[in-house]
Amino acid sequence: MTIKELKQQLEKGQITSVKLVEQALKTHEKTLDKNAIAVISPFALFHAMRLDEERRSGIIRGPLHGIPIVIKDNILYRDGTPTTANSYALHDFIPPFDATIVKQLIDAGAVILGKANLSEWAYFMSYDDMPSGFGSMYGQVKHPFDESIDPYGSSTGSAVAVKLGITSASIGTETNGSLMAPAYQCQIVSFKPTFGRVSQHGIIPISPTQDTAGPMANTVYDCALMMNVLDHQTFNKKDDPTLDYVTNIEEPLGASKIGFIFIKGHAYLEDELQIINRAKSRLTSLGHTTVDIEIENAHLNNDPTLLIEFKYALNQFFKDVNGSTKMTSLSDVIQFNLKNERRCLTFGQSILIASEETSGDLNDEDYLEKRKTLLEEASWFEKTMEKEGLIALTAPVWLGFAPIYGNPSICIPEGVFHGKPKAMVFVGKKHDDHQLLQLTYHYENQMKR
Repeated sequence: MTIKELKQQLEKGQITSVKLVEQALKTHEKTLDKNAIAVISPFALFHAMRLDEERRSGIIRGPLHGIPIVIKDNILYRDGTPTTANSYALHDFIPPFDATIVKQLIDAGAVILGKANLSEWAYFMSYDDMPSGFGSMYGQVKHPFDESIDPYGSSTGSAVAVKLGITSASIGTETNGSLMAPAYQCQIVSFKPTFGRVSQHGIIPISPTQDTAGPMANTVYDCALMMNVLDHQTFNKKDDPTLDYVTNIEEPLGASKIGFIFIKGHAYLEDELQIINRAKSRLTSLGHTTVDIEIENAHLNNDPTLLIEFKYALNQFFKDVNGSTKMTSLSDVIQFNLKNERRCLTFGQSILIASEETSGDLNDEDYLEKRKTLLEEASWFEKTMEKEGLIALTAPVWLGFAPIYGNPSICIPEGVFHGKPKAMVFVGKKHDDHQLLQLTYHYENQMKR
């Protein structure tokens, strides 16, 4: 079910938050083999009871009041359970504080059911064929409806939990595709906000220039509801209606232009062309025009900058949580893994080692030059939208431009074709998050007709 539907049931007294948590736990128990959840919070039922009492007293914190969600196990939640990034090296790490977004979710009335599994270190550990969703702490996350399908990305458990119906929504994180990719594979909706709109504080990092948390859910509307809670500006300026993501979402957009990206030299499958043509037809039915845009080089290599950023950011993170884990640096993690090789190094740690060998200095001239060049390349989406007068770009694949440059993006599932999940990924201009959600809300509704 959707958050919108659960919210209506709670308001009508047809169900309680306690019952929702109990149902979530039962679904989790029935789907343990999928390994979506790392740990259940010991406070989930207690918080549900308290929120039910508040509702009976007429206190409603917000649209998430009493709704169970899961958060990715790289987001700090001080509930007495470890936050591990699915790494055995962090098995002893009990967060000393809540991540900013956790505080926002709790203040908005959400019930944090637990922490979702992920690819170890958010899929930034090894170049040696490490599977998506695998980690030394909790093992392998499996695809929700076809285990032969790679779950992709690092927010695997967050996506699988939603698709399995454990919760109606979850929080994932993305550095370079880890919200879009698992949503794509699991056939759910996920929204990556403009970089900087959601706080990074209290999230185990990879990159201070790209990391962002974002919602994963069954509908665009639910993602918009979640963004009302997660967005810094919405959270801090609740009285400003222009910052609300759902107030105008049902209002039709004026006639606008959307670009369809075609990668030069890519041999498009019949299924992909069918999806593209259907997407164009839906957008045209909504009064929009479409234009084809060819791109020569769709691949951007940001490993050289990420390696430097990861060492810097992780070492800083360990300073911030000093005393809460025996790990104090990236070097400590590497040495711990070597000492526990049988459990921790099934697929090696080549990325960790490569990162440790960098300067880890974000003021280094070489790093600054690499980052500058990378941003110039990644700005192609933004510049193309400005030049062509587009409100969005879209393609049946996710590309690295949006996460690197910081553009908002959203994954809209299109179905499974010959055993392969397909989706359209829409990218908007920076800080046009509201408009991108509004566009895709109507696109999603058009799909149902």
